[in-house]
Amino acid sequence: MFHSLINHPDLTQAQHRALPYVSNTDLSNLKAVLLGKPNTPNPVALAYGSHFHTAVLEPPHYVRTEERGIRWADLETLARQVRRQRYCRDLLYRGHAEQSYTAIHTATGVGVKLRPDLLVRSRAGRQLTLIDFKTTSSPDQAHFLTTIEKYDYDRQAALYLDVLGATRFLIIGVQKKAPHEVWRVELTAMLGLIEQGRKKYAALLRHHARQAAGLSIPLTVPAPLAQAA
Repeated sequence: MFHSLINHPDLTQAQHRALPYVSNTDLSNLKAVLLGKPNTPNPVALAYGSHFHTAVLEPPHYVRTEERGIRWADLETLARQVRRQRYCRDLLYRGHAEQSYTAIHTATGVGVKLRPDLLVRSRAGRQLTLIDFKTTSSPDQAHFLTTIEKYDYDRQAALYLDVLGATRFLIIGVQKKAPHEVWRVELTAMLGLIEQGRKKYAALLRHHARQAAGLSIPLTVPAPLAQAA
């Protein structure tokens, strides 16, 4: 599905964003435009997420800044909650954080880029697991599970798995409000979810390729699993 995979281990987040390739966020923006609902990113939320990931994945590089609207104490509480979890500590110890990759989608020729939060290879070397940390306002894990398709986490998982040839995709959901629970969700264990996500990213990459060629086609969004069953 993809070829010409390249690891860019020394890129900063800013350098990664500047790469002239299509990211999962770009696919979200394209979908929103095609559906007539352009995204209006919240700069405070984006900054909060970036600093949270630094605090969890690269704590030596974490510093408070002068950015307004960020509740630093809350952010640091969440990061500590993750890092004190035994399972998460093991992942963080064994994993490689914030590595940039680029590849070419074979069917469309579109270049893609991704930067997994954490990449963990099994001790035997036969299994490659991708871990993504997400903060959430969900009141419980059951509600958090309903956001997977809403926010196209299935598409992100399928794209990352296919580009890197990985075997598992885990989400670590971190509850923003007390009791700040930490949930582990394996998307690759959810029946049909990855195939649904694969259809989503393939459709959007086709749209991107046709737009680049000056063409246009109507967007067909795969039906959610609950409707397709």
